[in-house]
Amino acid sequence: MNITTRLHLLEAIRRAEQAVTARTAADRAYTRATKAAADALTETRRHQQQLADTPDSDHTQHAEALEAAQKTYADCSRRQQTAKAKVRRTVAAARAANRGLAALYTPHARGRATGGQRRHAVAAGLLDELASMPLELIRAADAILVHSSAGKDSLVMLHRLATWAAQAGCKDKIVVVHCDLGDTSEWPGVRQLAERQADRYGLRFIAVDADGGLLGLVEKRGMFPDATRRLCTSTLKRDKANVLLTVIVAALGLDRQALIINCLGIRAAESTARSRKRGLAIDTRTSNGKRLVLTWHPIHALSDTEVWQEIAAEGLEYHPTYDALIPRLSCVFCVLAGFSVLVRAVRLCWALGLPLAERYEELEARIGHRFKEQCSLADVIKEAARIEAEEGPLTWRRGDAIRDQLGDDAVDDYLHRLALAA
Repeated sequence: MNITTRLHLLEAIRRAEQAVTARTAADRAYTRATKAAADALTETRRHQQQLADTPDSDHTQHAEALEAAQKTYADCSRRQQTAKAKVRRTVAAARAANRGLAALYTPHARGRATGGQRRHAVAAGLLDELASMPLELIRAADAILVHSSAGKDSLVMLHRLATWAAQAGCKDKIVVVHCDLGDTSEWPGVRQLAERQADRYGLRFIAVDADGGLLGLVEKRGMFPDATRRLCTSTLKRDKANVLLTVIVAALGLDRQALIINCLGIRAAESTARSRKRGLAIDTRTSNGKRLVLTWHPIHALSDTEVWQEIAAEGLEYHPTYDALIPRLSCVFCVLAGFSVLVRAVRLCWALGLPLAERYEELEARIGHRFKEQCSLADVIKEAARIEAEEGPLTWRRGDAIRDQLGDDAVDDYLHRLALAA
């Protein structure tokens, strides 16, 4: 099976999945409409009974209430019929999409046809095959968006993708996208570093500004995000990048569906949730008839140590925040960070002369919402001050991140490579 056939199958699976999702949504809407109609009918009958039991002299008020109830019931009944019709349409569309998938896949099926197999199992097999052939996947793509935070994982992902694209002769397809959260959310120099990292490979770089950053989002909502409501990621990054995705597809000017690959530097070792993600997946939320969007995690299987080994071996420039032993280049104060990391972030702010800790503490007090359920920013700052009193200001050296992971010899070799690349 060639790559074109695999992609056609994935598009058929995407259509079938979206058709089934639409059918499920229609079923739920019909259930809600049916209940609303039943409730309205019950209310109408109650008013009818009240009217029947009321003396003629008091009929007016009950008659008006009955008329309003009857109108509500008529409206609910119309919505119920509309919802029922949509169920019929979506059931027919789902069946047609599944038949189309079966017809397309049957010639390639082993043992039995698609009708006897689960769509997600077929998709998983196809996606695993595509992930194992990066050069072919890159050649097949119309555009490749590399989402870069300028962090260590984005850096290694970018290096691998740029290397593969050069081998495939397709570097022009890559667009490096950086969502800039601003100086109230990010460490100094992040945007400039992301651009330098892209420039190293001669890749197109686009920075997307997130209005107000995390601080602005919290000001607007009156509360901080948390692990279950990560609006900082969806609002400040994903939604902004999706607007750019639409622009890029339009600029291609294709008279067919475009294949877009969104590349993210997430790894299984980072969290249980991320360990469940696949190396390559269909993004059904942003895919449509104009574009098939695949989400690719090229370094999903790498450990922390392997990431730093590649950075050291290739002489890749990373942000100095890592040398202060801050494990991730996320927001200065990330709601997902542990207490000890937040304490270290406060100390690093003080060492760099950044007033962010105090600004976040003031915001926390003003909106009356704790930074995290487990701790407030005030608690973090208090602990940072205690440690500073005992140990003095935070200090670090260039290469400490590599030293912490790989030892002194690796640092010397890395700094030598970095000097040669300058």
